[in-house]
Amino acid sequence: MEFLAVALVVLVALALLVAGLRRRSRRTAAARDATSALRSALDRAAAPIPELLAAIGEYAAWERAVFAEARDAADEATAAGSAEECVAAYDRFVAATNDLFAIVEVYPDLTADADTAGRLQELERAIEQGATARSRLVPLLPR
Repeated sequence: MEFLAVALVVLVALALLVAGLRRRSRRTAAARDATSALRSALDRAAAPIPELLAAIGEYAAWERAVFAEARDAADEATAAGSAEECVAAYDRFVAATNDLFAIVEVYPDLTADADTAGRLQELERAIEQGATARSRLVPLLPR
């Protein structure tokens, strides 16, 4: 009888061991399948990155060029002395800031910031005042 009890305990232990091994085997296979699916998704996600970076890089290059032009136009505007220089500087400045405003529209967080929004409004008012002054000056220039 004692032998049967020991044999039964050994059989139960073996059954639990086999069940645990099967569960572990299924878990390993599931992990392998999930890893394969994730690797496949990562491959598909990574495939267009070079082309996207090239396209975004071109846009970023345009933005950097706009920033440089806005800085140069601002420098020219503050250095303008004669009436003709002031008109040319104003025209260049307006063109540069129009491109800058186009960039700002793409980034709504910029206008959500109170300080930046205030600077943008100040810039718009100054450009409007400049337009008024320019329209009075141009007819007075020699042709």
